[in-house]
Amino acid sequence: MKSLYRLLPLLSHQHFTSGQLLAGELQVTRPTVSNWVAELVAQGVDVYSVKGRGYRLAEPISLLDRDRVLALLSKEVTRRLSVLDIRTDVDSTNAWVLAQPPAPGRWSVCTADFQHQGRGRRGRAWQSPPASSVMVSAAVRESLTGDALYAASLVVGVAVVRAIRQVAKVSVALKWPNDIYCDGRKLGGVLCELQGNPLDQPVLVVGIGLNVNASPPGLDRDIGCLRELAGEFIDRNDLLAALLNELQCVLADLGQAGGLATLLQEWASYDCLLNRSVTLVQGEQQQIVVARGIDAQGQLIIDDERGQRRTVNGGEVSVLW
Repeated sequence: MKSLYRLLPLLSHQHFTSGQLLAGELQVTRPTVSNWVAELVAQGVDVYSVKGRGYRLAEPISLLDRDRVLALLSKEVTRRLSVLDIRTDVDSTNAWVLAQPPAPGRWSVCTADFQHQGRGRRGRAWQSPPASSVMVSAAVRESLTGDALYAASLVVGVAVVRAIRQVAKVSVALKWPNDIYCDGRKLGGVLCELQGNPLDQPVLVVGIGLNVNASPPGLDRDIGCLRELAGEFIDRNDLLAALLNELQCVLADLGQAGGLATLLQEWASYDCLLNRSVTLVQGEQQQIVVARGIDAQGQLIIDDERGQRRTVNGGEVSVLW
């Protein structure tokens, strides 16, 4: 754990705590406390600093609590867990669970209050202020078909929508293939990776990142968070447990006859691109197309610039909201 994150549970949004008291509690010098506060502020944590009074959080934060999360998990999820590691900070939750692959039928789960090297699609950096988002990765080994593995990011998106509706009480949409949106603002996304042979019960790593109580600073596009939509502070423990519970539900559905088709139909009901003109980027090429939903495999259906209908199984789409 990086030392400065030891400050987070000692800071209150209700009263000031002196630098001297913090230094004594952490067994460091007062200048060290000052430097750590400055670094937290640079990372997006809003901290008031008043000479003679000390430090106070401008807003409450929701630190992850392992016991609370375990109490909220369903019996099925608890039974499957081989590892539930809730960390103060980590380089990458996906990388952590990939390094600890579970046995068949079991899960390895890692989440953290802060992620140093979070990744989105195509290797892009994904980072939010400490203790403001949900960043969780679950490595699972389930008996899934090749079609189910191919459509994993879409299926997980369904679980994310369900969990958000349950905890934040807001309706969100999905943008092919793996983004979570609401009113033209991106709230987060899903990153799935496979380790092993798809024909031999590989490890599927499901990574979910959601802006919960704050948005990442300094981005040049429309980004939102669930707190803004819900109009109230959200407990990240509640949302984390709901995400894992809903993930188990959709994976169980995938094991049933017709389960994939049913989940993709549900995904289609959340599709925010349907019948919209979008920019499709594939490698160095890009073109304006019209999105027409998804097919039975989860591929994007488009009408291209010549009016011809075809499917797309890779690439990136963007739209002017």
